Amino acid sequence: MTEVNKQRFYKKLAVTGLAFTLVGAGTLGLHSFHFTGEPTVASAAAETYTTTANLNIRSGPSTSNAIIATVKQGTQLTVIGQAASGWLKVSYQGKTGYVSSEYVKKSASSTTKTYVTTANLNIRSGPSTSSTIVVTVKQGTQLTSTEQAANGWLKVSYQGKTGYVSTQYVKESTGSSEPAPAPAASVYVATANLNVRTTASTSGAVMATLKAGTQLDVTAKAANGWLKITYQGKVGYVSGQYVRALAGMKVVSNPESIQVVVNKQNKLPENYVPKDLVYTTIPFTFKEQTEKKKMRSEAAAAIAQLFAGAKKQGVTLLGVSAYRSHATQSALFSSYVQRDGYDKAATYSALPGTSEHETGLGIDVTKGDGTCAAQDCFGGTKEATWLDAHAAEYGFIIRYPKGKDAVTGYKYEPWHLRYVGKPVAQAIKSKGITLEEYYGIK
Repeated sequence: MTEVNKQRFYKKLAVTGLAFTLVGAGTLGLHSFHFTGEPTVASAAAETYTTTANLNIRSGPSTSNAIIATVKQGTQLTVIGQAASGWLKVSYQGKTGYVSSEYVKKSASSTTKTYVTTANLNIRSGPSTSSTIVVTVKQGTQLTSTEQAANGWLKVSYQGKTGYVSTQYVKESTGSSEPAPAPAASVYVATANLNVRTTASTSGAVMATLKAGTQLDVTAKAANGWLKITYQGKVGYVSGQYVRALAGMKVVSNPESIQVVVNKQNKLPENYVPKDLVYTTIPFTFKEQTEKKKMRSEAAAAIAQLFAGAKKQGVTLLGVSAYRSHATQSALFSSYVQRDGYDKAATYSALPGTSEHETGLGIDVTKGDGTCAAQDCFGGTKEATWLDAHAAEYGFIIRYPKGKDAVTGYKYEPWHLRYVGKPVAQAIKSKGITLEEYYGIK
């Protein structure tokens, strides 16, 4: 067989997945191939490729390796590394494997831009004022756009919704791209349960009572240390004595991102709720079907795989607490403030909007007997050791690792897992860094 014919034969096998056996140098006139151990892969930034034919994803960079999955022409694959002999390491639907580079091409990526609204603005279902209103956003809201429509309109994405806005009322943001949070005005919070009054005085009627930790929309300073705020569309006043501006606090612009960074400097939008919460299938330390058993769908599937993988290796785990709603976090933080005061409570509990549990991507776990749940005694157990070694294989990281308090803002929590996806989790694990350090943000 000529060298040209050999190459054609190899390509056909890569696409169709036909099995073959190399018996010796005389069989088919081919040379024998031997693959031993894990293939060497040059790591690369994750990129999206599209298949140009129906294609087998294999367990190693050769047609002699087992087929993991077969995908149709036009399927998008995430390339996470480059192997030898023209093969690529890819990720597809939670599986990792190898494909021949002959049958994929780099996807044409659209440029995503972030815009800020310069006025209160309607997002509409089409590029016209005659289209229905999808949602109304405030001045200063950040919108993500990947496409420019006709007649001066932009196609935008906001909190999982897609629509159109007039370019007349937006300007391009100079903030950093996803997943780093975008800058915002100072965030104000109540440091105690606080009355909102009709006038800047205790003689004003009480409009509402806010819990400690509630974010306030401060619009101006009034006389005598009072602040003018907007609450549920109404104007009111609160005493500045019980309000604090959190310097450097930002509201993240990408709350739906699997890699969103939420910490003491970067908070979720007020009353944010993940759009794809589902009940997990893992066992918990309690039987009730509550929100604490929920996670975002991708994370829920991954934690089930992690628990199953642990069990196969003789490690039994239980869930302790997964999703926590904004209302639950507010009530929890407020109770701590009532007991210990705002300053002390803020050292061990997250302000509403800054807890990873509100993302639907975080979960606390413990041993199979339920002991040491969210306690220091969990550290050093065989369960904690297994998680540290294997969590990244399933797309999770130990969110608050030992010795990184100054970076994460929290002490070591070997029980707190955060889903970020396999490529990012494995990169963070291999480098021994945190999510903040991976993205170079605070």
